[in-house]
Amino acid sequence: MASGEDITGASYDADMDLQAPLPDKARVVDALRERLRAELEAVERVAAMGRDEATSSESRAEGPYDTRATEASYLARGQALRVAQLRQQLAWFDVFDPRQPLAPRVVQVGALVGLDGPRRQLVFVAPVGGGRATVDGREVQVISPSSPLGAAMGELEDGDAFEVDSPRGVVEYEIIGII
Repeated sequence: MASGEDITGASYDADMDLQAPLPDKARVVDALRERLRAELEAVERVAAMGRDEATSSESRAEGPYDTRATEASYLARGQALRVAQLRQQLAWFDVFDPRQPLAPRVVQVGALVGLDGPRRQLVFVAPVGGGRATVDGREVQVISPSSPLGAAMGELEDGDAFEVDSPRGVVEYEIIGII
């Protein structure tokens, strides 16, 4: 089985069969939804611990240069923002119907896209990017339309080629499937 490194240095399976039909979009959305729920649950637990730390009597300043309480409150706020982002993303996935066909059939929010480039990959375009899940042994990454990859392929059709600027230079991709 051939493998290699993509432009970010991550390893991948170069023989991943993207010529086969794309995985069932409903199964992909279910897998992504479950990953989001698990991540939200974990982040909520961490956020609760951060909130407890920020309000704990042990975090009170013991002198003018003691910033433990301030640092704990910054951390708790960042965690609360992440919880809000995950809830927003999960809310979208909960109302999204993957059985609705794309109209027109171009890369847009709600599209599952197969790409061929320096690494073969499957991406799901959602309003907010981040996260990944494995379906039928194939990894699917969630990207947003505002990400460099999402912006470069927005409104393109199956068979279209495009380029993305990366830290390692310009990278060429081809869209090999959209559902």
